Amino acid sequence: MKLDQLAAKIEPHQKGVAIGVGVAFFGGLVIFGGVWALVIAVICIIVGTMLGLVIGIELMRRDTAAEMTALRAHYEAASELAYKLNEELHGAAQRAESAERDLLSTVAEKTTLRAQLDALQPGGTA
Repeated sequence: MKLDQLAAKIEPHQKGVAIGVGVAFFGGLVIFGGVWALVIAVICIIVGTMLGLVIGIELMRRDTAAEMTALRAHYEAASELAYKLNEELHGAAQRAESAERDLLSTVAEKTTLRAQLDALQPGGTA
């Protein structure tokens, strides 16, 4: 997977993490105040980042699973189409061989009839 595709998928989740971190930081400042607010804010930032990563990874896994399901369906449809086309090609080849045999037998029959006709004409060798 390319880096820009990965960044495009992660970007919405990063917004959620940033909002969660901001709410946790300011909530900690309002509730506890002082030095404890900074300690709790750092802990909340770490926990929020981990939670965001876990949720992001799970959402990416679901997206990947959905894409894999779609790709499998496309693969099955393509293989079925290839099988049908192969059958049609085989049938066309058999019809061509049959037509060639018919043509050769017709040419042989025409050659035989031409020889008989030449033999029956006056001046022909019998």
